Amino acid sequence: MQIMKKLLPLLFVCAFLGGCKKYLTTAPQDFITPQNYFTKEQDAALALNAAFDELSRQWYYAGYWQARMVESCDDVYCTLTGQYPANHQATATDPSFASTWQVLYEAIERCNVLLANIDKVDMDATKKGYIKGEALFFRAYCFFFLVDQWGPIPLKLKPTADANDISIPRSSVADVYAQILKDMTTAEELVPTTALGDYGGAGYPAKTTVQGILARVCLTMAGEPLNDKTKFEDARKWALRVVDSKEHSLNPDYTDVFIKMISNQYAKKESMWEVDMVDVPGKTEHGYLGYLNGINCPLADTGNCVGQVRATRLLYNLYNAKDLRRDWNMAPYYYVASGSTVTRSFMSSTALYDRFPGKFRLQYTPFPRTTGRSPVNFPLLRYADVLLMLAEAENETNGPTALAYSCINQVRARGWGKLLLGATNPTESNLTAGLDQASFRQAIQDERCREFPSEGLRKHDLMRWGIFFSTLQKMKNDVNNTALPAVNSALKQIIINIADNATPKWRYWPIPANELSLNNAMTQNPGW
Repeated sequence: MQIMKKLLPLLFVCAFLGGCKKYLTTAPQDFITPQNYFTKEQDAALALNAAFDELSRQWYYAGYWQARMVESCDDVYCTLTGQYPANHQATATDPSFASTWQVLYEAIERCNVLLANIDKVDMDATKKGYIKGEALFFRAYCFFFLVDQWGPIPLKLKPTADANDISIPRSSVADVYAQILKDMTTAEELVPTTALGDYGGAGYPAKTTVQGILARVCLTMAGEPLNDKTKFEDARKWALRVVDSKEHSLNPDYTDVFIKMISNQYAKKESMWEVDMVDVPGKTEHGYLGYLNGINCPLADTGNCVGQVRATRLLYNLYNAKDLRRDWNMAPYYYVASGSTVTRSFMSSTALYDRFPGKFRLQYTPFPRTTGRSPVNFPLLRYADVLLMLAEAENETNGPTALAYSCINQVRARGWGKLLLGATNPTESNLTAGLDQASFRQAIQDERCREFPSEGLRKHDLMRWGIFFSTLQKMKNDVNNTALPAVNSALKQIIINIADNATPKWRYWPIPANELSLNNAMTQNPGW
């Protein structure tokens, strides 16, 4: 990443968080408070950076959340057999829930401290607006993540003034989303129009990024649990603003989108917002993307990966044989070591549940390479997502219009290689014309699965569409289908367990035990 990762003094970054309460028993020798810290532009900029730094935490977007908490759907699945959220065997006391919860509320507290003090900073008014907008947006994004995973949550909008004042009741899902919309729409007017070097780099959202995430928020509100169908029109509005801005376009080469992320090249024409990671001497902020959920490989020079995630036959069958995304997203091989060299070992053409996700291939990371971790950036919003969200919102609002077809066909054309130089028969990839609204809806659901495996979106999509649990049963039925090639017995049992363990309580994650003990106003989610 290009933004230097810097941390603020302990009392600022923790700022009387309940999760940091243990630190407050020791009197600091070098006392810095928000009241005397915020005096110049650099202070505000570092405070913003400290908030966004939470994105790269281990249990947020560094890789554990993707591989061990949400990647068990019909695109890819976690093969770990212990008690993990992804295989629906974790208990309410699992530390991953508490770690993710704490990281999110630490980020929210950092934003709250910044927002409470930004107005007194002596700096250019436009730049001050940039920082305020970024903080409002990021706080809202954290609330979006929380309400999506936990349902009703404490809506904390001010810095904690008293370490003992931590009993905040849960706000309803509707109230949380109302605050998210309020903060994000305000932020949309303040953040930079384009990706500036300051406050708008790869790790910070520009105006179109906020618009794209607003489209995602509104599509979520239109689905379960709120089912506010009026939000389809709002999602259409926000996604259309991104398209009409002409700031973004698809990279003609699908694989190059991810090679750029892996090799630390920023290309915001398509990749509109990324989590910045780095793994070089003196600037280590590494993750596990591609190490946990990539192509199994024992050696660092080719891209060390333990291969804890596999792809599915259901994903494979969604692709046309001419779709170039298929063998990139689910590699037909893995690596075998012989001394200091590795060779590719290709799998049987029928071993489709054995394939490893290939989206984040560590063989493209810069040297020197290491084992056990990854420097790969994680995409939070791509232009392809905006196009498919616009197609979905347009279909739900006006039916499968020419606009809806244009958006989905752009994504399909790129997937089939029709945007590459020398491509022939450019309309071959087009979606069948004349579909009704329901058929087009299914086409969108399938296209999102083809385009975004391993990007942490599938569970979110299935939940908002109300088909998460039925989709897991579809996976179970597929591995049990004796008319199809037999599935590796160990992997088959893992998939059966993922489906069988997904009882209704898994609609939301459990409230962490530590939060329940500290917050007297907190209640547990049903079933936990």
